[in-house]
Formats: sequence, structure tokens, C-alpha cells
Amino acid sequence: MSEKNLEPKDSSGFQKESKPPEKEVSPWEFAGLGMEFGLIVVGSVYLGNFLDGKFHSSPFGLLAACLLGFSYGIYYIIYRTTLKK
Repeated sequence: MSEKNLEPKDSSGFQKESKPPEKEVSPWEFAGLGMEFGLIVVGSVYLGNFLDGKFHSSPFGLLAACLLGFSYGIYYIIYRTTLKK
């Protein structure tokens, strides 16, 4: 009987794995990701408050900075979670 080898063998004679093993995701990575998201949003709130005080545009700087900070935070979460795949 002939044996079909579809995968190449290395020097030891064993077959190579076609896929690398998947990395386990630690729950601490997700906790860190949540902390980073919170820091981005809180930082944008402080930035918006500072801009409102400097330019005397009371609600608009804070609203714009919160919207941009939240949007960037969501983008950052999506980027970091899809980066490992």
C-alpha cells in the first residue's frame, strides 16, 4: 500500500503542523482593554472641558471631544481584538 503524504516532513521525519496553535486569550487582556477605553473617554472629557474653558464655547467642545473620544475608543477596541487573529 502506498502512503500519501500531503504535508512535508521536517528533518526528524514527523509531519509539520499546517496551522500554528491558536493563542489563548487571557481575561486580563480584556480587562486592560476596558481600562484603556475608559482612559481614552475620560481623557477626551478633560480635553473637551479644557477647550470649552479656553475658547468659551461651553457645551460644544465637550460634546465634540466626547464624541471623538468614544468613536476612537470603539475603533481601538475593534482594532485590538481583530489584531490577534
